[in-house]
Amino acid sequence: MSSEDTKLTIVQVITRMDTVGGAQIHVRDIAKHLHLHGHTIHLVTGKLENVHQGLETIPIHYVRHLVRELRPLTDMKAFIEMRGLFKKINPDLIATHSSKAGIIGRFAAASLRIPVVFTAHGWSFTDGVPNPKKIVYRWVEKIASYFTSGIIAVSEYDRDLAIKRKVVPKGKIICIQNGVHDVRIPQRIHGEAHEARLIMIARFAHPKMQLQLLESLVKLKHLGWKIHFVGDGPEKGKVEQFAIENGITHKVFFEGWLQNVDGILAKADIFILLSEYEGLPLSILEAMRAGLPIIATDVGGVKEAVTAENGILVRVDDSSALTEVLERLIENRELQKKMGVYGRRVYEEKFTFPQMMEETLAYYRTLVRKDD
Repeated sequence: MSSEDTKLTIVQVITRMDTVGGAQIHVRDIAKHLHLHGHTIHLVTGKLENVHQGLETIPIHYVRHLVRELRPLTDMKAFIEMRGLFKKINPDLIATHSSKAGIIGRFAAASLRIPVVFTAHGWSFTDGVPNPKKIVYRWVEKIASYFTSGIIAVSEYDRDLAIKRKVVPKGKIICIQNGVHDVRIPQRIHGEAHEARLIMIARFAHPKMQLQLLESLVKLKHLGWKIHFVGDGPEKGKVEQFAIENGITHKVFFEGWLQNVDGILAKADIFILLSEYEGLPLSILEAMRAGLPIIATDVGGVKEAVTAENGILVRVDDSSALTEVLERLIENRELQKKMGVYGRRVYEEKFTFPQMMEETLAYYRTLVRKDD
């Protein structure tokens, strides 16, 4: 049996699976794929709940003390719990995701001399993150990198940032851009006499900017548009209140979290994602897959997916440009169609799940062989 056919035992570690986000979806899909193809997969997470479907046949281990907040005593208990789990499972590789699980998981794996990889879904020291948090996380990640076999950045931006800031040695980090499963969405009918249907899929919390989006849209309330927000979070109430105070509740719809966004994307005309910082958002790739034009803030690795051919990027602090861009795309059906078709083509060429999965598994095997 060749090394490419050898089945591995892999532990996927993430801080929480009780919410829906890019990192959680990434872990879910990789775990399901590897399990389906005969690898032994274990999932380790904090918070005693998993809201993701399709993981019923994969063992899930809950680390009671693994929390997102910085709590030294609790974090030490999480380390002890996690180390005990790793020792019992004795995997070929531990794959960690998200800041807290990524740090504790790497230290625990290194203490057992088990190969460990960290996937950076967007650095906590990236541009846009406020100081002093940025400074603290940069040094924490720099220290953690010494205990890491290899690091996967989901965008070229994040790989280059880690190298530029001297957080990770160049030879220890690679870029494997995010990818999403293809789905067959009904062909969109363009040129219909209806209001432009906008959609933003994101948690209502920093660094996302739903309120700023509505502030621009309220200036265009004389135009024909409706917006659907998919997601929940602590800032949702402020956005709802803004819609009420500005008399646009008939144009704004709050969908909550949806396990499957394919249906609502199929009915949309324009996808929007405004955020102060990002890695390479899965939601943008899903929108490209659905053939939607994109409006997004020019942060992180977004420009690796969104170009002038399939969308429009705006600066985080340029509200006037955002308003102009919204008006331009809302009123131009032909441009919507042209950008959407191009975006679908780029998705097929660069951002499919099989391509990402092939590169990821190959890197996993490289790290396992390197440790032999």
